[in-house]
Order: sequence, then structure tokens, then C-alpha cells
Amino acid sequence: MNKCYLCGSKLKKENINIARYWGKQLVALNEVPALICTQCGEKYFEAKVSAKIDERIKDAINKKISIREIQIPLVQF
Repeated sequence: MNKCYLCGSKLKKENINIARYWGKQLVALNEVPALICTQCGEKYFEAKVSAKIDERIKDAINKKISIREIQIPLVQF
């Protein structure tokens, strides 16, 4: 993949930080390889990276493996 599906612009490789919910738990991952659109900012992950994201989240939840925990504010909308 070398073009954004949304706007057709070029993609660049970059390591990013993401946060994902797994059930009711929120897990943050850092340094995740992604393809980022240079125009609209849409993020894409290769299939093997998506599988690894799921694996790391499951490990963090099931085995409580993490680097550290952070607190984030939760605001009612």
C-alpha cells in the first residue's frame, strides 16, 4: 500500500502511540509501526502489525504485562 484509500495521497512509515479498548479496558501501546497519510493523517496498519497489536493487548490484560500504568481523565460528554 502506498496511497491513502481516503484521499489518494502518499503514505509514510512512522512509529506512533495508540490506545485501544479491549472490552472495558483501555490499553495504550507505544512505538507501533504504521503508515500515515501525509495529507489527511489517516492511519493504516499492516496485517501482521494488527495481529501483534491484538496479541500485546491480550498479554497485557491476561498477564498484566506492562511497562507502567498511567491515569487519564474521564469526562462525561
